[in-house]
Amino acid sequence: MDSIWEFKGLHEFRSYIHRLADAMFFALPAWGLRRKKWLFPYICVVTLYLLANVWYYRNYGTIMPLTSFLLVQNLSTIGSSVLFSLRWIDLLLVLPPFVFMIGYRYNQIIQRKKHRGGELFKKQNLAAVLCLITLSIIIGQNYVFARCYAVHQHPIYRYKTEPMVGMREYGIVNFWISQFTLLKGCTKEEIEDAGRFIEISKQRRADTQLVTSHNKNLIIILTESLCAWPINLTIDGTEVTPYLNSLTRDTSVLSFMKVLPQIKDGRSSDAQLLINTGLLPLISGATSVIYGSSNTYPSLPKALKKKGYVSIILTCDNKTVWNQEAAARNYGFDRFYERMDNGHMRPESDHYLFTNSLPILQKLHQPFYAQLVTFSGHDPIETEFESSLRQADIPNRKVMNYLIITQYVDHCIQEFITSLRDAGLYDNSIIVIVGDHDSIISRNLYEGRPERSLEDRFIPLFILNAPLKAETDKVIAQSDIYPSLLDLMGLADYPFPGLGESVFRNSCNCAVNWDGKWVGDNTDDSVRQARFEMWRISDILLRSNFFEGKEF
Repeated sequence: MDSIWEFKGLHEFRSYIHRLADAMFFALPAWGLRRKKWLFPYICVVTLYLLANVWYYRNYGTIMPLTSFLLVQNLSTIGSSVLFSLRWIDLLLVLPPFVFMIGYRYNQIIQRKKHRGGELFKKQNLAAVLCLITLSIIIGQNYVFARCYAVHQHPIYRYKTEPMVGMREYGIVNFWISQFTLLKGCTKEEIEDAGRFIEISKQRRADTQLVTSHNKNLIIILTESLCAWPINLTIDGTEVTPYLNSLTRDTSVLSFMKVLPQIKDGRSSDAQLLINTGLLPLISGATSVIYGSSNTYPSLPKALKKKGYVSIILTCDNKTVWNQEAAARNYGFDRFYERMDNGHMRPESDHYLFTNSLPILQKLHQPFYAQLVTFSGHDPIETEFESSLRQADIPNRKVMNYLIITQYVDHCIQEFITSLRDAGLYDNSIIVIVGDHDSIISRNLYEGRPERSLEDRFIPLFILNAPLKAETDKVIAQSDIYPSLLDLMGLADYPFPGLGESVFRNSCNCAVNWDGKWVGDNTDDSVRQARFEMWRISDILLRSNFFEGKEF
């Protein structure tokens, strides 16, 4: 597991102790179960748990939150991602439990012949008790002496900000403990702290409108796994994204190529949270699943509703995936259209999404806000799309697949924009094209580099028919999109301006990931600290349902 999780070495004694604690915990049933028929199913479950975390890590770079195991309705959409994550080396995780089960069964037969079953069980019980006591001491000392740690060394803090570092230092059992602590809610002091942070942020922001009042439609194309690096990339004379390339050259279009995605365990659903509410996702767990149905949210749809807008979502997913429909309702959307690709969930899905969405948009009462969520870029799988990129010099087959699908998505977007013009909707609409998050195929794989940097993860943001201008060469955060949309739509006076900064006001030219890693030229410590603090504050706002009872 350490090899697959890319731990470079375990040099601290504490790390070895926690490896022992994890092993003792998993071994408890082997010593304590009198009905041994339950032992083999238990071993299979543990093995599947470890494998699931291996596959999750290969896709998302972190350990899988416990709440994500409840998302069985997502299996239909992530199945291909799991297949993409399989490696022959994974058999090394299956081999030890397989060998153990054979050896254990053989040992049972020998013990029965010697008529020592009862005596053996007593010894096993004693071993289990000693194991449990030792385990409790190892795990408990982390929390009994918690005040002796510096804040950043506390186990709970480690798992919140750097879960893989936490795994190395404190192990799996402590990770589970940290997961359960997130369910307890927030303290009064935390809630007051979050309230002060929001008030200070409001005072720094001007609520003056930057645009004259308008009733233009807002159309957001939330594009699955669209990265910035293939844009303006030409391989052996072939442009990967010819249409998006043309937008970067169009002086009437705002093109931001340095947007840091800030999604977490909710992936695409976190992108919808960021864009529609201005909140960052939970430190651990999918926000739309845990709090999508129960929380009160300030949001872009609610702000637009005061101006007479109708808001809808059109997606290829089933409404149950990521608890999308319930979350959309709490965000203030009026209607949710699912399975817009006729339920096929395939690389060709985006064509059907755009084709089926146009008649709905034409019939909508204007002004409207429509969010279209694409699907084709979900997985870099083999397709039958015609592309000269197949003959290009691209050594990595998966990279080539991703680029071919990205080229197809680019063509679908171009066709949709053309259809909006033909339908008479284009001129009266502000159109936003943005990636929901980065892809598992990042720039470093294309360039043959082993390590992925934050710059490799950038997603693009295009704004067509924008009534405002902005500097587009700066680094911005995904959380900056929401306040920017408020400015675009003449909603600067909305009660909750979001946690980010509008690109049309004072862009700070830096962004921070959930693990504290930075990108951007701004080296002002106070700015960086405030942007990193937003992660903690947003986590409190979500877990405490901070906005409940407030009018939006």
